Amino acid sequence: MAARQPGFARGTGDTRSTDVLLEVATRFYIRGLTQVQIAHDMELDPSTVSRYLKRARDEGIVKVEIRPPRRPNADLERGVAERFGLARCIVASDAFDALSFAAAGYVGGLLRAGMRIGLGWGMTLQGVVRALDPGTVTGLVVCQLAGGLSESEPGIQAHELAREFASLFPESRVQYLHAPSIVDSPAIHAAIMSDSSVQAALLAAAGCDLAVVGVGQMTGEATLLHGGILTRADRSRLVRLGAVGSMNARFFDDGGRPVTWLDDRTIAISWDDLQAIPMVVAVAGGIGKIRAIRGALATRSVDVLVTDEGVARALLA
Repeated sequence: MAARQPGFARGTGDTRSTDVLLEVATRFYIRGLTQVQIAHDMELDPSTVSRYLKRARDEGIVKVEIRPPRRPNADLERGVAERFGLARCIVASDAFDALSFAAAGYVGGLLRAGMRIGLGWGMTLQGVVRALDPGTVTGLVVCQLAGGLSESEPGIQAHELAREFASLFPESRVQYLHAPSIVDSPAIHAAIMSDSSVQAALLAAAGCDLAVVGVGQMTGEATLLHGGILTRADRSRLVRLGAVGSMNARFFDDGGRPVTWLDDRTIAISWDDLQAIPMVVAVAGGIGKIRAIRGALATRSVDVLVTDEGVARALLA
């Protein structure tokens, strides 16, 4: 055992002096010694060392300050959030996959046991789900916010993403919506909407604690168009009516106002129900989507936007 240090003998008044507190704190916080090492060197009980460290903090001898590193895009994030009345904006770099990982990290941090999660579909959300880390949060219920696509690349369908999301967290399950997003006629829509399972799925989606949505554009690259749900004639009519983008197969114009022409053929959560969800996170990037993203923010349905530097700068231009 190390030689007894002067002034540190057990049972003396010196062991409670400021000098002792300073010495213990210096060894722990400055020199990086463990509490066990300090106890050994100073011939103290480890519990005594722990009490000294707490006392040093309580008496202001030691002040612990945690300074998170400044986010490189903090000014952009704050500017976009203030301009559009968002709770938060997260700006990823324009690097490939950066958007997916930024969104996955943020969404993963929001999850709590027993939460009900609403999920859209599309390439962007596929990237987010695949970037999520498996977690210990249990009992999630993952709901589809809109029906499916007729034809699409594997992995971007709502039911596929919901199943993959739920598989990452123990004891979680999916509330499936067994229907297309947009059907051929109002009569078909009425028949499908009368089904009890469809009603239950939409009711579950409306009761979500958190929704994660993508933003679709109205160009020829639109997922709805490639997915075989939206015909080119439908798209042309929507554009003539002012539609600039979509969320969950619901369309909006530049001012965020709903373009309702297809509502009597659409099987998806309503605008009112989306706005009632406590936290809606929209994930969208790419300068080609700037008009759609600006319109989506104008709907006042989005609480948090995760986007890239190019879009953030364009939103503030």
